[in-house]
Amino acid sequence: MNSELNNFFKEEQKRVFEPGPYFTQRVMARLVPGKQAAGVWDVLPNAMRPIMAVALLLLFAVLAVQILMPVEPTRGAIEAYVKQDLSPSEQMLFADAPDSAGAAQIEEFLVLEPLP
Repeated sequence: MNSELNNFFKEEQKRVFEPGPYFTQRVMARLVPGKQAAGVWDVLPNAMRPIMAVALLLLFAVLAVQILMPVEPTRGAIEAYVKQDLSPSEQMLFADAPDSAGAAQIEEFLVLEPLP
């Protein structure tokens, strides 16, 4: 009975500690990476990658500038509505005065208006 147990334990030891005939192939199959999903940069040819990178960089730069510094309209809806009924001197007072308008020009507008 002792020899039967010894044989059983030796067989189990061989089965557990000694790999099977396809052990190396299974290990190598696990080590080799499988098919990975192709990314954008893997699909593009090598010569086109820097061009695409610069184009994307410029596109994002323009978008960032547009978002951070939006274009302001030259006149708003209120100014457009108010300018219909105002004289040029009133427009000068209520609307934004041009940068080139000096004190003399503002005084000229005020003097030209008749007093009520």
